[in-house]
Amino acid sequence: MLRFSCLLLSTWLAATPLGAQSSTPVGVWLHDNKRIEIAIAPCGETLCGTLVWLKRPNDAQGLPLVDQKNPNSALRTRPLLGLTVVDGLRRTGENTWENGNIYDPDDGSSYTVSMSMLDDGSLRMRAYILTPMLGKTFVWTRMRAIGYASKQGS
Repeated sequence: MLRFSCLLLSTWLAATPLGAQSSTPVGVWLHDNKRIEIAIAPCGETLCGTLVWLKRPNDAQGLPLVDQKNPNSALRTRPLLGLTVVDGLRRTGENTWENGNIYDPDDGSSYTVSMSMLDDGSLRMRAYILTPMLGKTFVWTRMRAIGYASKQGS
C-alpha cells in the first residue's frame, strides 16, 4: 500500500505544471526582454538576483561585457555575468516581496523593486522611483526551478 501511495504521489507531481509545483521565486528567470536570465536565491533574510545568462555575452571585440554604464567609475570593469542585479527583497505576504533594489546595467540606474508570484507561475517585477505608480512592470518566465547551470549566448 505504501509503495502504491508513493507511486501515485510521484505520478501526480510529474503531471503537475511547474508553476503549480513551485510557488517560490527561487530559481532562474527569463526577463521579458528575452536577453537575460536572472537567478533568484536567498541572501540571508532577503532574496537577491544574479545575472546568469546573456543572449550576447561579449562585446564587438569578443570580450565579456562589463558594467560600463555604472555611475561609479571604479565598478565599470566588473563583468556583467555573475553580477547581483536584485537585492534586499523581503517577504511581505504569501506571494509578495517588497523593498528591494534592482540595477539596470543597460543604463546604470537603480530602482526600488517589488516582486510577486502570479497564478500562472510567472514572476511580476515592479521597478519604480519614489512610488510604484511611477514605475514599470516586467513579467519574467521561469526557466529552471533549482539546480541550474548557467549557459552562454545561444
